[in-house]
Amino acid sequence: MKAILSACALALASACSTGLLPPLQQEAAAPADDVAPAPVTPNPASGGEDSCGAAAFAALVGQPESAIDRAALPAGARVIAPNSMVTQDYRPDRLNIYVSTTGRVGSLRCG
Repeated sequence: MKAILSACALALASACSTGLLPPLQQEAAAPADDVAPAPVTPNPASGGEDSCGAAAFAALVGQPESAIDRAALPAGARVIAPNSMVTQDYRPDRLNIYVSTTGRVGSLRCG
C-alpha cells in the first residue's frame, strides 16, 4: 500500500514539475463596467413577471451607490457590491441591487 501511495506521489510531483498538468482555471472575469447591463432581469420561474418590484427602482441603474435610499427599499432587499459574499438561496420576492466596481448601480434582479 505504501508503495502505491509513493508511486502516485512521485508521478504527481513529476507531472507538476514538467508542466504536464493543465494550468489552474482563473475565475470568470467581472463584467466590464462600460457595458450597459439589462436594468431588470425578469423572474423566469414566475413567467417573467417582476415579483420583487425591481421595475420601480429601474431608475437607479447607472446612478452612484450613494443614490440608493435604503429606507425606501422593500424588506429583504440586498445591495451587492463587487466581491461581496451573499447566500445563494433563491427568493423571488427579494430585490438584489448589483453595484459595479466603479461604485455605480449596474443591474437589478429578483432572487
